[in-house]
Amino acid sequence: MSDKYNAYQDYFKRNQRKRLVNWSIFYAAVAILFIIFFVRQINKVNTLNFASGQLGLSMSKIKYTVGDSISFTLTNNFSVPITLVDKCPKPWLHVYSYNNGSWNQISANAAASYCQSQPSNLVLKPHDSITKNYDQWSSLFSNPGIYRVVAFAENYNGLAYADFQVVAKIVNVQTAPVIIYKPVYTPIYIPVQSSGGDN
Repeated sequence: MSDKYNAYQDYFKRNQRKRLVNWSIFYAAVAILFIIFFVRQINKVNTLNFASGQLGLSMSKIKYTVGDSISFTLTNNFSVPITLVDKCPKPWLHVYSYNNGSWNQISANAAASYCQSQPSNLVLKPHDSITKNYDQWSSLFSNPGIYRVVAFAENYNGLAYADFQVVAKIVNVQTAPVIIYKPVYTPIYIPVQSSGGDN
């Protein structure tokens, strides 16, 4: 019996290293499969994937006069459509005013009757653009200054914005014509008769 036991111990010692390698490979394969499965499940659940591309935002002019119609153009340079959510009575995009060295957000409300006629969402197709104006929110730009329009988008790590200036109206003061009177002297010749022979 001791011979069998010794033979078994010899066999166990000789194959111990081989068994350790085999079990290590087995557990490593199980761990790799688990990680792959876990990553795939996370990708299925994750809805915050950033789209590739960018948003383009531009103004119709870089300098406006108080009272002008101020409009912007938003361009979808993504390969997927994007949706603009109507926040009426708030304006489509965020507006900032530059005062005392910092940007301060400003806001105004449109009339309720205007909001009833507007769509709740606008879908912008890939490589398409849309132009909107701030006619319903003209009070935002009633004072001269520097302004910024910003488009925030979920799942987009960039920031689309455009800066522009609003200047005061130049009032032409027209004065009435000034009439200057200048006396004009007209000489009058009076004939004089001579008395005598002298000329």
